[in-house]
Amino acid sequence: MSDHFQPPMKKEGNHHNPFQHLWEMVGQFFDERPLKNMMETLDEYFQQTFSHAYIPVDFRETKDEFAMIVHLPDDVKRHQLQLQFANDHLQLVIQNNEIIETADEQNHLYQQRRMRQQIVRTIPLPYRVSEKEVKASWQNGKLVIRLPQKRKYIDIE
Repeated sequence: MSDHFQPPMKKEGNHHNPFQHLWEMVGQFFDERPLKNMMETLDEYFQQTFSHAYIPVDFRETKDEFAMIVHLPDDVKRHQLQLQFANDHLQLVIQNNEIIETADEQNHLYQQRRMRQQIVRTIPLPYRVSEKEVKASWQNGKLVIRLPQKRKYIDIE
């Protein structure tokens, strides 16, 4: 049994990479039209689903208040926001419900697509507050959440 296993190889003198033929077969498999369409559709889905999933929040603290500035995507409107209170965190929910209609009168084709997207961001609070103490406002496309300052600061001399 002196015969050793030899991986598939391209016959045209490509001896420097014995897996070349295998890679070409894998590449051809993923380039086939039905599979390529499915992969492009998956890419588009993940790009649309997670493109706005990260919502940055800046925190500002003074002696009087603790403020959170939520930077929302430009296309988010005030009516899409929902802020839910819990003792130690706030939950920001952005809901987008759309109906996309397409009509082609020449071919008598009508298409209606409903899209529902929800993005949730949980924001931990630095200390316990009551619901009445939390103030939220919409300013220049940003959600600003204010809490009264409960931390005691000591002046250092």
